Amino acid sequence: MLLGLALRPAVGNIAFLAVETVLALFAHDRLGIDTFGFGLLLTAEATGGLVGAGIASFLGRRLGTGTALTCTAAVEGFAILGLAAAPNPYVAGLALAVCGAGMGATMVLGPSLRQAIVPAHLMGRVASTSRMLAMCAAPFGAFLGGWLATAYDVRTPLYAAAGLLLTMTTVTATMTSNRRVEAALRAAVPADDPDHPKSRDPVQEGVIQ
Repeated sequence: MLLGLALRPAVGNIAFLAVETVLALFAHDRLGIDTFGFGLLLTAEATGGLVGAGIASFLGRRLGTGTALTCTAAVEGFAILGLAAAPNPYVAGLALAVCGAGMGATMVLGPSLRQAIVPAHLMGRVASTSRMLAMCAAPFGAFLGGWLATAYDVRTPLYAAAGLLLTMTTVTATMTSNRRVEAALRAAVPADDPDHPKSRDPVQEGVIQ
């Protein structure tokens, strides 16, 4: 399951850097957005991120952490697909807001689950490895976005990023299913062990408020 949790930010960084690399050009050339309008697009994305982070605990309790992670990843992929096909700035802004919401929820649920199942003495190594994979993937995403835009069209990186995210969601769905999450939590070090926090789902237990 840790592999699935590590793949999500790594593949996500490839996809999002591919999008961010061409976003300004896409907004100007395809949507006719000026500097002020581009700022509003980014504001929509950030606002969606705040909303997503705020409802992450609700999603985890309602769907289960594993299913919630899969759903938020799928939301990100479909939102970028909507952005790629956006005919006007309003649809693009809505797509970015939805994408931001998915990202915000994922960034709360994923690390919280990892913290619940990884022993405290291994947390630094696991977290740093996941972070390293995500950071190393970023330059590749930027290169991919620039190359696809140059070789094909400025919308192509967006479609490619959406396809990559949706493929990753499909591949990792079984890795982070509710059943596997529950099994990992049961296998975690007991709650009375001083080297590990309470070994139960932090979302289900209301730790994430």
